[in-house]
Amino acid sequence: MTYAVAALVDIDDFMVSEKTRGRPWALRQLQRADHAVRAATSARRDATCHPRPPEEWLIMLSGADPGALMSDAEELAEELRARIVRETAWTATVSLGGPSLEHVAAERDARRVNDYKLVLGGDRVIAPPAHESAAPTPPVRIEQELTRRVRAGDRNGAAGLLAGWVDRCAREPGADPRTLRNWLIGQLLFVVDVANRSRLADGSTDWVEACARLPIEDIIMVGDIHERSYLHIWLRETLGRLMPAAPRRDVLALAEAYLAEHYTDPGLRLATVAQAVSASPYYISHLFAEERRTTFLRHLTGLRLRHARRLLSTSALPVDVIAAHTGYPTAKALRSAFRRYVGCSPTEYRRAGLRPGS
Repeated sequence: MTYAVAALVDIDDFMVSEKTRGRPWALRQLQRADHAVRAATSARRDATCHPRPPEEWLIMLSGADPGALMSDAEELAEELRARIVRETAWTATVSLGGPSLEHVAAERDARRVNDYKLVLGGDRVIAPPAHESAAPTPPVRIEQELTRRVRAGDRNGAAGLLAGWVDRCAREPGADPRTLRNWLIGQLLFVVDVANRSRLADGSTDWVEACARLPIEDIIMVGDIHERSYLHIWLRETLGRLMPAAPRRDVLALAEAYLAEHYTDPGLRLATVAQAVSASPYYISHLFAEERRTTFLRHLTGLRLRHARRLLSTSALPVDVIAAHTGYPTAKALRSAFRRYVGCSPTEYRRAGLRPGS
């Protein structure tokens, strides 16, 4: 009797990276990933590789001993993940199904396991879960704040709040993909109810009109999303259609304002800013890439170095004091950032008599 085990190789955050870095760049990375996957499987007589465009590969292993087959699959999965990290600019998740007598069933099982990427995140090997026990209710409720943002027409604010809430729910013990999606669909229907201005005679929501703005196929599409980074983009686009346009302060503006006020704090992190503006780190990173064509870290570094250059040009403060005033824990950290982004040391910059705009 011959068993089959499927290993599904799935590039992490593919849609986001293609959107921010461009299709040509993504195609080059896909070629490298394909080479890495084929190199890892070519030496194994019991393994076959089947590309699943645009960013997946199905590896099928066959053998008579299901226990030994799972051990081989786990070893290969770790090798596949490590090769992609080493040979591309991406990370990858490899999901393993359980032993099956049919290849179709083995692939279906691996895809079911890959669904857990929505909860666990990427850059890992995911094995079949021992058991599935859903949490009964979400760990936090956000309807009051969500209502406020929807009624204010703050589309990005509402999307950021929902994205951060999804991340919080995913960390809940016992959370599974199906439960997480059910909770999210409930929140989306809540948004439809709050945003819909068309009411029936008794004051209830006109769901015929409301569902024209959130078609059933859009709700069904949630079931196909297993990347939280892409889910965050999808939420932003979906809420853009659901909510009426109105003056708003978006998540990016709030994040930039928070950074401008707190960049001198050496402990400032992306997670800190995300929590302060009720959004998720994934979402804020995406906004900096899409709207500003930069990264969160580069923006923060720019604020700190601009202040440091100003102090070097207008004061006689020692470098270690300037470091403390601009968010760097040590003078060494400031010197390292200066050499990397400015091209000289703080002392050389001061001696040259340069000005911040130079």
